[in-house]
Amino acid sequence: MNCLICDIAILYRPSWRSLFLNDAETVVCASCKRKFERIDGAVCGKCGLPGEEMCGDCRHWETTEFAGLIESGSSLFQYNDAMQAFLHQYKFLQDVALAHVFGEDLKTAFRKSENVLVPIPMNSKKLKERTFPQVDRLLDAAGLTYSHFLIKSEDVQGTKTKAERMAAKNLFAWNGEKVPKKIVLVDDLYTTGTTMRQAAKAMKDAGTEEIRFLTLIRG
Repeated sequence: MNCLICDIAILYRPSWRSLFLNDAETVVCASCKRKFERIDGAVCGKCGLPGEEMCGDCRHWETTEFAGLIESGSSLFQYNDAMQAFLHQYKFLQDVALAHVFGEDLKTAFRKSENVLVPIPMNSKKLKERTFPQVDRLLDAAGLTYSHFLIKSEDVQGTKTKAERMAAKNLFAWNGEKVPKKIVLVDDLYTTGTTMRQAAKAMKDAGTEEIRFLTLIRG
């Protein structure tokens, strides 16, 4: 098959591991994969930002009404040029096949988790523009099960400044279904933390007791 990003043919060599463990055939070539920068080493325990025990944004959040809502959070990759190009093609050019690029990474990240995965939803206007729910498709590509408990407001965060995004209110509402005690919120990109805190507050108010999160990318 060809790489989903550069379209160059991928030479697939079956191994004993792939035969016995049913490892998925790779969908992205090694050259493209190397361009994505994994997050390793010391990170903020609340949001996964590399290099700090607790970053400035999280220190701010812990002085607000959102203090203590999130147990911990992490992200898999840095937002670099390669990831920016991937997101543009996946989200804005509606190339849903690219959901499979990080399928194995997400499957590995959640392999030992027993918490219920809760994708961050899109509002109806954004869903109509993008044509498919991007976080859901990422989880589908990883073969992971998930449940929806949140409804997104029509407020669009992407057009706002950082200060405006962090001051936003009531971005999510609970959909009324019985919520699990322990969840992991899942999104594609973490920037200011507003989305996660707002989603966590809606879930906590609905009865969830332990909230963690994971995003594919840390902006």
